Amino acid sequence: MSERVLVIKMNLLPWYNELDDRLEVYHPTFPEAVRQRIQTFGEFRIISINRLQTRIRRIPEKA
Repeated sequence: MSERVLVIKMNLLPWYNELDDRLEVYHPTFPEAVRQRIQTFGEFRIISINRLQTRIRRIPEKA
């Protein structure tokens, strides 16, 4: 099974928590369309984040 990568071409830095290396997707001002896409994508880890795009990789479920 290959790992999937999701590229979001949007500045998500305002919702990035550097201490936990997490996106605050449940913050009230987080874009709803992006929140839904990330929730559909599943559990993830951030590959890279900058002002132009965010790249996340799905964490595979263990059997």
